[in-house]
Amino acid sequence: MPHFYVNPQNITNNTFTIKDEQFHYLSNVRRFSVDDEINIFDGLGNCYRGKITSVDKKSLSGVILSTKTSLKADTEIVLYTAIPKGERFDWLIEKASEIGVSKIVPIIYLRSVVTDFSANKLERYKKISVSASSQSWRADIMEISSPMKFSDAVNNVCNENNLNVLPYESEENNKIFSVLQEETKNNKIKNINIFIGPEGGFDSTEIDLALNKNFKIVTLGKNILRIETAAIVAASCCQLFDKIK
Repeated sequence: MPHFYVNPQNITNNTFTIKDEQFHYLSNVRRFSVDDEINIFDGLGNCYRGKITSVDKKSLSGVILSTKTSLKADTEIVLYTAIPKGERFDWLIEKASEIGVSKIVPIIYLRSVVTDFSANKLERYKKISVSASSQSWRADIMEISSPMKFSDAVNNVCNENNLNVLPYESEENNKIFSVLQEETKNNKIKNINIFIGPEGGFDSTEIDLALNKNFKIVTLGKNILRIETAAIVAASCCQLFDKIK
């Protein structure tokens, strides 16, 4: 059975209410009606089994039958990524959410082609993240922030509990799995922050800054990958490693 997002403000006292676009989809497209059971989540880590008790012209309501809370991952994966052109960013958001990335921070690099997007686009990106959570049965929602400069992001992540990883096409020796194994051996890592560069590659000054801040420069293999491919490959490696370590 599908898994639908409900704003946590609309889940109170063992009841839930669904309105607006989600209501239209459930009522007019999926044809849910009174006495139907439904799976919902609040984006905060809680999943619910509910039963619809009433449907009117603008909303449907129901009661909560059971609740399941998902434990937060020991290590969160955050993607600090250049913005791909067009719908490629939509794809990146969808797939990053599906594999369990906690947050995407769009980054403006010196060679970035896309350096900003509108508030309307940000809202659309957030809707894609919600939809991906529904499809993949996440109980939370991957956060998407507004774009920020690379230098500001570097300063924000310099914390002893963070592992900052930067895949770089000129790196040949440091394989990402080897770095993950070495860095997590004796350290309590709270976040793995992955920095994905733009189409034109990193500027040498950006690599120098990253090295000065103790970033781990890694290789993802011999082939040159697109932004969205590199992002998903690197995040998948980190996600898999976190599960098997």
